[in-house]
Parts: sequence; structure tokens; C-alpha cells
Amino acid sequence: MLKQALIPLMVAGMALGAQAGDYDMEANPSKVFLGLELSGAFVQGTHMADQNYATKGLGYGFRIGADNREWRTSISVDKMNNSKVSYERAELLVNYMFLMPQMQDLGLRPYIGLNGGYANYEAEGGINESGFTYGGQVGVVYDINDQFDIDLSYQYSISRADAFDHVGNLAIGINYKY
Repeated sequence: MLKQALIPLMVAGMALGAQAGDYDMEANPSKVFLGLELSGAFVQGTHMADQNYATKGLGYGFRIGADNREWRTSISVDKMNNSKVSYERAELLVNYMFLMPQMQDLGLRPYIGLNGGYANYEAEGGINESGFTYGGQVGVVYDINDQFDIDLSYQYSISRADAFDHVGNLAIGINYKY
């Protein structure tokens, strides 16, 4: 199980290593950022005796990471809780910003990425299970100025836990870069 959860992280690491030789750090220095996000979450898992139970809820989270305008790597912690189901998740996210020259003047940076981490899922009926998660995300970052950006994203993660199948999040976040 651990090996399957680490595959996305290894692929992301190889992609970062392959790009590092071509990347000009002086032209695009990294900035550390802190962010907050609000999301609409769709969760599927076991709920009491029902299999394939799906629910929606409002989620929130925070992240810390580094952004060098072409690559963004972060650690994210998020939570969703409604009256029947909740989850907490911690993940590593690696995003590649593409179409940079075409979108730079507009302050937009679309991205695609991979994620992997660990989640805890709780549901009515005494269900409480934890396991590794992995998946991907797409989104766009809008640079407000040199210190703030807005991130609109969709993230999908599959769980290796028996009672927790997957989660999808449509999120908006604001990040402070320093």
C-alpha cells in the first residue's frame, strides 16, 4: 500500500529533476508562500450500512510552499465536516505552470499537478478509517501583485482506505508570498 501511495510523489520528483537543468533560477527566483483556501468537497465512501455513499460539504484548509513561477510545490492540510461525514487530509502537491509566455502579461498561470498524502475519514455508524491518498489537480493562479495571488483549482484524490473511496474539491485560495 505504501508503495502505491509513493508512486505519484516519485513521478513528481523525477519531473522536477528533469526540468531543473533547463530552469533559470536567477530570472525566476523562488518565493515561499502561505495560503488559505475554501472548497466545495464531494466525498464518496461508506456511511453506516450503505456502500458507495456520496456527500457534499464545505471544506477549508491552509498550505505552505514555494513557487518559482514555473513550478509550485506545497504541503496542504484541509478538512471537510458535515453532519454525517468528515475527513482531514495532509498532502504534498507539485504543480507545473504551463503556457507561461502566452499568459504572463495577463497575470494568469494555468497548472497541472500531482498530489499524495494521508487522510482520515469518519462517518456515522462508527466508521473511522485512515489511509494514503493520491491523485491530481488542475487550476489557474492569478497574480494580484508580487505578494498575493488567487488560486482556483479542482483536485481529485483516491484513497487506499477501505471505507473512504475518493474526494473531489473545487477550491479558491489566496496566497501570501514573501
